[in-house]
Amino acid sequence: MPAYVLLTRLSTAGMRSVVAEPDKLRDVKRTLEEYEASVLADYHLLGKYNHCTIFEVSDNFRAQRAALQLELTSAEDTMLLPAIDLPLFQRMVSQEIRTEGPHEWQVSWWARSIRFCFRWYHFSRHIWKHCKPFTVTGRENFQGLKGPCIVVGNHTSHFDALAIYHGLPQRIKSNIYFGAAADRWFLKDGGGRKELALQPWYNSLIGASFPIRRGGGSATLDYSKWLLSQGASLVIFPEGTRSTSRKMSRFKHGVSLLALEMGVPVVPVYLTGLARLRPKGTNQIFPGPAGAHIQPPIVFEPGTAVPDATKRIYDALNDVHQRVVEHGDVAAPWDWEAPIRREAEPAQRDAA
Repeated sequence: MPAYVLLTRLSTAGMRSVVAEPDKLRDVKRTLEEYEASVLADYHLLGKYNHCTIFEVSDNFRAQRAALQLELTSAEDTMLLPAIDLPLFQRMVSQEIRTEGPHEWQVSWWARSIRFCFRWYHFSRHIWKHCKPFTVTGRENFQGLKGPCIVVGNHTSHFDALAIYHGLPQRIKSNIYFGAAADRWFLKDGGGRKELALQPWYNSLIGASFPIRRGGGSATLDYSKWLLSQGASLVIFPEGTRSTSRKMSRFKHGVSLLALEMGVPVVPVYLTGLARLRPKGTNQIFPGPAGAHIQPPIVFEPGTAVPDATKRIYDALNDVHQRVVEHGDVAAPWDWEAPIRREAEPAQRDAA
């Protein structure tokens, strides 16, 4: 997730209010969290600027909006600086970051046969071992679909792709491919790392993944279109990165562009429990209940505008998300209904 350094200078009136109420120093943090930012460090400064906050947020748009909000309220001046962690910067200046793929051979009969043999090793064993129990609902929503589709889900954990795959019907599993960040999973020669799971050929062959270049423009969708034209289905996370807040991040338009141009339905899947299972920023796994809850497919009418399509996809998952926030994971299935609140008995009303 992109990192930023925010320098803030308070007005004279702002400094006076801080002296009167020191807790106002936390206003910067509270404002950033409203825009789904994760604050990494917070400092009060003795110099031109009064405050320094280092934070992560899903995209530059949210970071700019948060900084502007501060200027419109308590801050006299702000400076927003995008930041790159030092090891990554060292790699960028010392060598060209090259990616490998996509590999069209991954749809061949032999690649699909090998992938079937490794299905337990790469996908299922992790779900059986750590998701206790793992609940799947809504598989019946695939019954009326013919041909390829795009499966989308909320993104909170590295387990998300495994959970979606595990929850899909067999006929969908047999020919589905996952969009993955090229600069993480498809670095040439694994980016110098020897882990098997980071090798591009392994992710194409066993993981059924293909590279998506972040910020690569419309050309980055060409391979996705080719896969759909071959009759394959796709799994894409429209948030683009794992969310760390209670709110879902803004969706990117890639899924809408693909669905509208290729004329394929979009199937939302709401995932539960995985953020607790393996939280972002840690490799530690905390076994517990999780689930994949398949929602009704979305079919777009010809002529639908891309922003409208993106909003419809977002709403389909966010409506479920809001139910889960209020009622818990039990509210994630597509046909869940809120319990009817019974009126108090006459004797209870009279006592009240």
